[in-house]
Amino acid sequence: MKTRLRKGMLAVAVCLPALSGAAAEEQQGEKRRGIVGIWEVSITIVSCTTGAPSLTVPHANISMFNDGGTLTATFLSASDPFSGSANRSSSLGTWRHAGRNSYTTREKYYEYTATGAFNGTVVVTREVELGKDADEYTNTAISEFYNAAGQLINTVCATGAATRFE
Repeated sequence: MKTRLRKGMLAVAVCLPALSGAAAEEQQGEKRRGIVGIWEVSITIVSCTTGAPSLTVPHANISMFNDGGTLTATFLSASDPFSGSANRSSSLGTWRHAGRNSYTTREKYYEYTATGAFNGTVVVTREVELGKDADEYTNTAISEFYNAAGQLINTVCATGAATRFE
């Protein structure tokens, strides 16, 4: 009887700190939500050499960062300011935590001609810096445009600012 009681008390002593640690981690996670969530993004196209801005598109897209490192983005403008194409797919990609409030992303979307023929792909690579309260972020981006044959035909640089949508 005493052995069972001791084993039971030992089990509680081992499990209780683990449970309280998980609760503390969950509370901390609420404070530090990270990048997971839905974001409204404004984009400014900039010179890749000087950084000088040339065009700002407010509310350019909505990005959704999912648990596990995937993302989806939908462009909201009638046409893509990078290429002028109104015929494009949603972006699909990945993200990873790069330390502290920093993240990197890589995503891809397809472009089509006005008649619906495949016109090429665009690969966007971003470096994201999450704000302290995790409700906004800024980013720098490089978009690489490939024609239907897979050849790189243009590179466009941009900065972005986003707010969390809740």
